[in-house]
Amino acid sequence: MRRYIFVVLAISFFIAPVHAKEYQSSFGFTLDIPEHWLVLTRQELKDNPDLFDFDKKQFGNIDKNLLKDVISRIESGSVEIYYNQETLDNVFSDNINVVKTIGRIPQNEGERREVCSLLPGQLSSAFGKEIKVHQCKLKKVNKLDSLFLEFDGVVEGTRSIQYQIQKSSSISIVITATCKNTTLETMRNQFEDIVYSIKMK
Repeated sequence: MRRYIFVVLAISFFIAPVHAKEYQSSFGFTLDIPEHWLVLTRQELKDNPDLFDFDKKQFGNIDKNLLKDVISRIESGSVEIYYNQETLDNVFSDNINVVKTIGRIPQNEGERREVCSLLPGQLSSAFGKEIKVHQCKLKKVNKLDSLFLEFDGVVEGTRSIQYQIQKSSSISIVITATCKNTTLETMRNQFEDIVYSIKMK
């Protein structure tokens, strides 16, 4: 069984607003993004190369290798990131990241229990700190099978909410929201709206 280890991208910086409603993801689906969210894709980086100007003070405390890895992943099209511009501050920017993975989510309650029992240890090992898993259950998203997770974020004082949606027999879309604990309820509501607006192509 594949290991369920997920990297949560957590970066904070200031960027100019971009208005959007229905967004066509390169991963084969559309979803509705509120206008106060910035969709950060390789085209956005191409159009605005100064978004990741490392001389800006808001990048001062962030691992530059992590930033370079994030940029590389965006430019390659292997990840899409959406930033909530209403809740950003000089500490953290609430965000959603989307990746496409090969694999299947748990197919039954027995598999779910096994995955959920291993998850705290796997996440704690991956993040180098103790991670508490608050929820781990199977759900339906617009008639598609999904695994729903909620766990402590890698950054202190944050929480991650994740849906792994089975797009086909071997492909899953993993969509993860990470937010400050102080904005959790607001973020949870917005994230649910975004996830349940997904239409697979």
